[in-house]
Amino acid sequence: MKKFIAVFFIILSSSIFAQEKIDTIQIINNGTLNMEIDSSIYNVIKAKEDATCVYTPKKSVEKKPTIKSSDPCAGNAQVNGFKIQIYYSKNRQEANKVKDEFSKLYPDMSVQVTYYTPDYRVLVGDYFSKNSASKDIRRLRSKYNSSFSIPFKVLCRKAQ
Repeated sequence: MKKFIAVFFIILSSSIFAQEKIDTIQIINNGTLNMEIDSSIYNVIKAKEDATCVYTPKKSVEKKPTIKSSDPCAGNAQVNGFKIQIYYSKNRQEANKVKDEFSKLYPDMSVQVTYYTPDYRVLVGDYFSKNSASKDIRRLRSKYNSSFSIPFKVLCRKAQ
């Protein structure tokens, strides 16, 4: 009986002093990481993190002054808008010929030739929205029946 009690106390004492596992982490997506940490080690690591990982805000960066105006173009030379494409060709000379012809017929509208691989495109007008371009598209279709609007950076002061 004394041997039984002695063995019982040895088993009981060894289970009392066993390490306590408090944290298990598993990362499955990009590989696997399993960690089991003793509570005393975890407390030391946590105290060290808290001491060194104190958030210090950065110095305030000087912001540009905001322009409070009813003018939508204040501070913006170009904005996202639309232009009307009236012609495209792989030949630059043909595109420039159409540009010159358009400038003579419609001197009140801006015109430019741009290159989008593999074509040269003749773009006219500056518009904030497709709806504002639709009136001019209808007017231009009598001469340029393939006219349509495309998204483009436009000069804010000239846009309609």
